[in-house]
Amino acid sequence: MARTDRNLGRRGGLALGLLAALAGCTAPVPGQKTPFTQDAELAKGPPIEDIVTPFDKALSCMSGKVPGDATFGVGSITDSTGKETYNDSGTGKLITAGAGDIVQSSLFRAGLKVVNRRDPNVALAEHNWGIRDLKDLTPADFYITGSINSIDFIPGGGYDVEIAGVGPRKRQSRILVGLDLALTNAYDGQVVADVPMQKQIFAFEEGFATNRFFGKGLVTLDSGGMIREAQQLALREMLSYATLQLLAQVVDPGKVDDCLSLVDPRDGAPADRADFLKHAPHTRPLSVMVGEARAADAKLAQVMQGAQGGAPAARAAGTAPPQAGAKPAQNSADAVRLANSATTFAAKAIAAAEDAESAKTFAEAKPKVAFAFAYMQAAVKALRQAAAAGLTGPVGDAAAVVVQQAFDATQQAEKDAAARPDASADAKPADPAKPDAAPAAAPAPAAAPAAPAAPKPGDPVAQSQGKPSDGETP
Repeated sequence: MARTDRNLGRRGGLALGLLAALAGCTAPVPGQKTPFTQDAELAKGPPIEDIVTPFDKALSCMSGKVPGDATFGVGSITDSTGKETYNDSGTGKLITAGAGDIVQSSLFRAGLKVVNRRDPNVALAEHNWGIRDLKDLTPADFYITGSINSIDFIPGGGYDVEIAGVGPRKRQSRILVGLDLALTNAYDGQVVADVPMQKQIFAFEEGFATNRFFGKGLVTLDSGGMIREAQQLALREMLSYATLQLLAQVVDPGKVDDCLSLVDPRDGAPADRADFLKHAPHTRPLSVMVGEARAADAKLAQVMQGAQGGAPAARAAGTAPPQAGAKPAQNSADAVRLANSATTFAAKAIAAAEDAESAKTFAEAKPKVAFAFAYMQAAVKALRQAAAAGLTGPVGDAAAVVVQQAFDATQQAEKDAAARPDASADAKPADPAKPDAAPAAAPAPAAAPAAPAAPKPGDPVAQSQGKPSDGETP
């Protein structure tokens, strides 16, 4: 019995010695031997590097193929899957919340002129502090919006075989992710390109295991590995490719085909551009849309300039000139802001009325007249609110002139549209006092009034018409 105890003691000591020797062969863990008064050495992995996708070369190839004066912005690209992860450390989203920033990087890589619309807080803060005017910002001609809207977990398959405790195992699984992106013309709100896209994210695992007795000892061995696509990197690649396809839909095929040929079909399946053009005949080249927007902006600027130039004459016809030495009237910030809104709406109404006059058919003129009525309604309401806020002086006169011009131009456009030979029998001019008679398709702004009645005495509109204010003798 004593001999057996001695043998066990020797074997135990030998085992402890072997374990200590093995422990000495392992590399020390950072901080294992560092005194608590010193900083532990930190582990360092691979170096930081640029994010590269298989579509970067094709995006870079697009530089110079898009009109240089076209400006792009990125709106909201949301996670609409509703999927979340749950674990011991908490909950989280499966999809990145930075999809919009990824698309913005793709546009910038394509060499396009990009304006930052991802966070307007800086511009708004500077505007509120009075150090910058929002009108100085470059407007976007086109913007991209969309969502990552589907994620499905596809059941996988595999096998696990053991014979006498020894055998391999293998299994795979997939996730199907879908998204939709749209390119919108900021001038008229028309969707000019749209891309629905999906990708299967693949995961693969294999291994080998054994559980066998060798002599009187049980030996357990389990080894293997897993290969899985990085989910967020795969989403970045999807967004980059979708951005490329959006641009390809609005650029001349002859200019973009060589760029699309740089995409490996194993990375992105080629889109059928001929099928897209067949089912989207309304789409025009990007250069044409930019030219139309620039022409419309120039027309609007001319209307604004002409209206401001005619303001003094109208004031002189309707009111007495200010006395020499009199201090100019001071308007509140709210009154000036509302006057600017009224002028802007009125100018848009005039531009829409002119478009209706130049339309070739009644079908083309009708919606433009509706736009003119909607903007004119908004202009009248804003002018009344400005008058209630104390608007007076040259600023009020100028705003009143523009609103009156919009009122007259809208009425004339509707009469001319109704007088067209191809107009329907029920196309009659609306009652000027009831602009609600405008076509139902009018996209009236949310702040538009129900119906702008004739201007009341004392309003800037009445002053511009030479009507007396309350208490004045005609």
